[in-house]
Amino acid sequence: MTYSIIGILAAIILFIINRDVFWVSDNKKLAMTQRHYRRFLLGVLAYYITDLLWGILETNQLAGLLFTDTAVHFVAMAAAVMLWTRYVVSYLEDKNAFGTFLRYAGWLFLIFEIVVVVINCFRPILFWIDADGSYHASSARYVTLAIQIILFLLTAIYTLYITSKTEGSIKHRHMTIGLFGIAMVVLILIQVFYPLFPFYAIGYMLGTCLLHSFVMEDEKEEYRRELEKALEQNRRQTIELTESREALKDALRRRKMPTRQKPHFCQI
Repeated sequence: MTYSIIGILAAIILFIINRDVFWVSDNKKLAMTQRHYRRFLLGVLAYYITDLLWGILETNQLAGLLFTDTAVHFVAMAAAVMLWTRYVVSYLEDKNAFGTFLRYAGWLFLIFEIVVVVINCFRPILFWIDADGSYHASSARYVTLAIQIILFLLTAIYTLYITSKTEGSIKHRHMTIGLFGIAMVVLILIQVFYPLFPFYAIGYMLGTCLLHSFVMEDEKEEYRRELEKALEQNRRQTIELTESREALKDALRRRKMPTRQKPHFCQI
């Protein structure tokens, strides 16, 4: 049950700090990058749900349900990674061959994981549950985690490379995204050796908090500053336009005023 507490807390924190993202009823109102971010968060949420259920089912040794949840757990894990690669490429807005490679690599990994999960139903190459309801990892689990490490590492390297060509607040946001990938690499490596501890969920919890604080909130603050600047510029233009209109009205008034005519004297 202790394992599930991390997943429950992580899901609650995810909802709290990203409530404005989750509560958008019309997905079309969001920009493309924001859509990818929202989908990534939903993927992380799906992973949290399977992860917290896994802890409950494993504690109660419910073999059948544990097997089903573990299978969905691996698919949710791969889906979140795929959505992460799509978000990173979309956020960086740097259309090149490597970005395209990352997008396709994310999709290929998800397809690979689904195939492995299906095969595992007939042959335990990914994991297996014994008669006592205990979880046991198989070789394909380590292959799966290794691929995830590579993908997170590649997104981190790609982001940091783009970061080297930027400056200002954009540079800080890119560095945060790169650090997210590095943090996930470290915690997945720990998860490899400690499968019964929720280091993977901890990585997502810390990473999404970083993204919210240093990427999303920074973007909102920058947008607010730009909006205030635009409003101030509009106010000044309105004042200048008003002054110009008043000056024009005064000029027209002066032109319409009748001029005094000199008196005519009759000659005698």
